Amino acid sequence: MSAKSLDDDFFIKNAIACWLYHFPEHKWTSIYNDLVKRDFIAAPEPTPRPARKARSPSKTTNKKTVDGAK
Repeated sequence: MSAKSLDDDFFIKNAIACWLYHFPEHKWTSIYNDLVKRDFIAAPEPTPRPARKARSPSKTTNKKTVDGAK
C-alpha cells in the first residue's frame, strides 16, 4: 500500500466499505453505496488576496496658497 492512499478519504471509504460488507441487507445500504463513491477531501480554502496599500493623497491637491487667500 502506498503512502499516497493513506489519507482521510481512504479511511472514510474503507470504513464505509467494511460497513457494507458486514451489513449488505441493511436499509441504509443504498445510501452507503452512494457515499462510498464520493470524495470526502474538502477543497482547500482559497487564500485571500493581499491587501492593497492605501494611496497617499496627491501632492497637487493639498497645495496651500502662497499669499494666504482663503
